[in-house]
Amino acid sequence: MGAAENTSVDDQDLNLRQIIDSAPAMIHTARPDGYLDFFNQTWLDFVGQPPKSLLGWKWISWIHPEDADSFVQRWRESIATGERFETAVRVRRADGAYRWMLHRKVPRRDVDGVVVQWVGSSIEIEERKQAEEELHIRAQLLQRNELYLAEAQRLGHIGSWVFEPTGCFGHWSRELFQIYGLDPSKPPPTLVEYLARIHQHDREFMASLIKKMLVEGLGCDVTKRIVRPDGEVRHIRCVGAPVIEDGSLKRIVGSAIDVTEHELLTQELRRREAYLAEAQRLSHTGSFGWRPGCEEHVWSDETYRIFEYDPAVKITLDMIVDRVHPQDRSFVLQTVERASTSGDAIDYEYRLLFPDNRVKYVHVLARPLRADSNDIEFAGAVIDITEAKTAAEKIRLSERELRALVEAIPAFVGTAMPDGSVDFISQSWLDYTGFSREQGTGWGWGDAIHPEDFDRVVAKWRAALAAEAPVEHELRCRRADGTYHWFLYRSLPLRNDGGNVVKWYGTLTNIDALKEIEHALQMRERELVDIIETIPSMLWSLLPTGEPAHLSKRFLEYFGAPFEEFVNRGWMSVIHPDDREELAKIFFRAIETGDSFTSVHRTRRADGKYRWHHVMGEPLRDPHGRILRWYGLSIDIDERKRAEDHLRDTRVELSRASKIATVAELSASIAHELNQPLMAVLGNAQAAKRWLAANPPNLSETNASIERILRDIRSADETMQRIRALFKSEPHKKRDESVLDVIRESLRFIHEDPNKREVQIDLSIEGSLPSICIDRIQIQQVLINLISNAIEATRGSANTAKILLKAFIAKKREVIVQVIDSGPGLVDTEKIFDAFMTTKEKGMGIGLTVSRSIVEAHGGRLWAENNPDRDGATFNVALPMLSKPEVR
Repeated sequence: MGAAENTSVDDQDLNLRQIIDSAPAMIHTARPDGYLDFFNQTWLDFVGQPPKSLLGWKWISWIHPEDADSFVQRWRESIATGERFETAVRVRRADGAYRWMLHRKVPRRDVDGVVVQWVGSSIEIEERKQAEEELHIRAQLLQRNELYLAEAQRLGHIGSWVFEPTGCFGHWSRELFQIYGLDPSKPPPTLVEYLARIHQHDREFMASLIKKMLVEGLGCDVTKRIVRPDGEVRHIRCVGAPVIEDGSLKRIVGSAIDVTEHELLTQELRRREAYLAEAQRLSHTGSFGWRPGCEEHVWSDETYRIFEYDPAVKITLDMIVDRVHPQDRSFVLQTVERASTSGDAIDYEYRLLFPDNRVKYVHVLARPLRADSNDIEFAGAVIDITEAKTAAEKIRLSERELRALVEAIPAFVGTAMPDGSVDFISQSWLDYTGFSREQGTGWGWGDAIHPEDFDRVVAKWRAALAAEAPVEHELRCRRADGTYHWFLYRSLPLRNDGGNVVKWYGTLTNIDALKEIEHALQMRERELVDIIETIPSMLWSLLPTGEPAHLSKRFLEYFGAPFEEFVNRGWMSVIHPDDREELAKIFFRAIETGDSFTSVHRTRRADGKYRWHHVMGEPLRDPHGRILRWYGLSIDIDERKRAEDHLRDTRVELSRASKIATVAELSASIAHELNQPLMAVLGNAQAAKRWLAANPPNLSETNASIERILRDIRSADETMQRIRALFKSEPHKKRDESVLDVIRESLRFIHEDPNKREVQIDLSIEGSLPSICIDRIQIQQVLINLISNAIEATRGSANTAKILLKAFIAKKREVIVQVIDSGPGLVDTEKIFDAFMTTKEKGMGIGLTVSRSIVEAHGGRLWAENNPDRDGATFNVALPMLSKPEVR
């Protein structure tokens, strides 16, 4: 700053002039009446005119005619009010082109607050305007059902600065202080202070850039991040130009522009574009816009990939039709013509034919955005469904092949309904038995069974149906020529997601010859694989060495990995790290010994969550005892496991709550003992009063009575201190809980009491109940206490003992749980909540007091009322709902 202090007034004026002329903004001044009396060189260069053509009010002729009137009106309003002026208009450049400019005018006042001058700046924002327009266009392409992206409304403030070769700032404008959130009354920051305001990820780069600018005499145009004192991060574009005199760097003059909103909007737009592009790529779905009136087509990158056109090429209708399969062109043209004239929605499929004779199937969906037939615009999607079409065709082919295979295999195949009646049987069985299809279906197949086997076979079949378990047995069946052959019959059930049997699949294999037996084993293995894929469990088979031979589709989908990842013991990666060692011991011991194995452990699902599974494996052996395969299944028991853990924890908590309740009753009993010292205090106080009233007063006896009073008060205080210490408890452990679960669990504990099982308890739930934030155990204790009281109230009543639990949502955003009994009712609905007030023969009278304390500690209410239209009473528990309820 020493050099700056010695700078002459002329040098300061020169510096100021250079700052003004080098700034990217067009700076001007005006008199108090609005007469413009100065324009910097940037202004003059922009319009290509001398100052005399702009002074006064002549500059208005360079404003776009559509903007001039409103601009002048707003400028005159600012002159009249002395308020800061800011607006954006189009200004004619020297080449005749209009460019958008942001104009600001700030009043400069004297000590009395009178405006003595207006200082203004004009900044070209044409690129921002174009960027805003481009953002709107790109937003239309990204998501037509959303609103157009809002324009960037706030333009960044501009500050000026001068950086000296000595490595310090010689000047910071007031606006620059505001941009950085610094105090403008203080001197410009030092280089160290300036770099401290730079974001840590940009700080090293800016320090290196400043050093290079000073050494090489360079300017800059860089966007960096700063951190304001309040922690806010802003993006600042910094533009600087060196001032060279006599071949040496005198200073660097520049400006800083806050471009945060533009940077953030650009980043968000890029991120959304990336999300949309990736979603379209993964789903093979392209988007497009089409305006029939001007034949305008706007395609996404995925649409270009589907039609296999270069994204740089402008798409025409002829190019689209050229890609359509010749057999589909007439249909496509008719559809396009109808949509372009009537504005109807488009939903159809057709084929694309490429020069190399490849065919693609596409599904096109489009909806009109405007109803005006003169300006129809469509937004749509084109989906590559080639894989789906191919898969569907493969399925149909597989079905035909399977039916042909069923008829071709040397085994008879049939299916049965859940009740055991046959609904399908292969033609080969009909040919073998000579039955018609009507004779072979239903239960008519039994006529072909040998009389000696009939009862046994039917009994085993009915037992399998009842147990919903697979069945296997040997039997003799009569051929059409009257001879009997031995068959091996096997039947397995197919279950739906609910575990119910929806179909039985069975086979009859002729086992008269060894070759037929071997062939039948191969076919059964293939059939087993097909059946495995339909069973709603995760099934697998292993080679004798323990390597996977087959994993069901459900298995692979559950873990979200291909078969190859489970080879070479890769399956260990989905086992919870804490369970891997124990499972490995069980598994490899089974492989070594050939014994079946079972394990309960945690495995990682495709979504990354670990769940408990019960895994069982059994070896399949040949007649010589050699293991051919290992077969097993994995059953998800996570809910059952967690339910068991929760039940165990709940029992512990309820046991603890019961103990606390017992302690509370004990404390109340102790409190009853306070009556003795208090009554003693009363007697001694009355005695002291009598001794004082004597004539003359007996002060000796009075003092003795007072001493006894003090002794009894201390005794009562010690008792109270012990009771208070007993009642101290830990803070409530509250969390979101399902109201319905709490009610049901309370009922379950009530029903476990053999003395309370005979009482009928009905449950009425009105609507869906939300979650509430409670201490589950304490609220359960309240409900159990109220239900137990209701049971006690109904005993000995002339009416039929009946209790109703009712739960609903009140208008005050409360969940109300009512316990309604059919007992004799209440004499005083409020006094029953007083401590030691009880209607029970052996009750302590604190249960309802404690219950109300628990409910009120949860921000709720507990009250009682007699039933208006019948005998009995109703106890109401009101608990506040969450701010955003989650319905369970």
